Amino acid sequence: MEPGKLIVRAAAVLIFALMIIGCGRPAEKPASAVSGGKVIATVNGEPIFDKDLKLSLALRLKDDPSMQVKPSTMSEQIQLLIDERLKLQSKTRENSDIKILK
Repeated sequence: MEPGKLIVRAAAVLIFALMIIGCGRPAEKPASAVSGGKVIATVNGEPIFDKDLKLSLALRLKDDPSMQVKPSTMSEQIQLLIDERLKLQSKTRENSDIKILK
């Protein structure tokens, strides 16, 4: 066999082996892609993301266009998100046997 063909075959076998090995493991995604962004707070281990804050601020601005977003507004909104999450977690624990059927 010619040396050039041998190198091509060896390279093809190596590439094929690497493809098979790579297919065995799922690709790791960056934390932000998996989670939903930057974590700004946690409530009993459950994250609240920066996108949650942005969405809640957008909804408040829609209701009150004259509202100005200041650092104090951001802090208030984060606290509201934390309170909502605590209420939701409390209700979930109280009604843990509830099932939603489609």
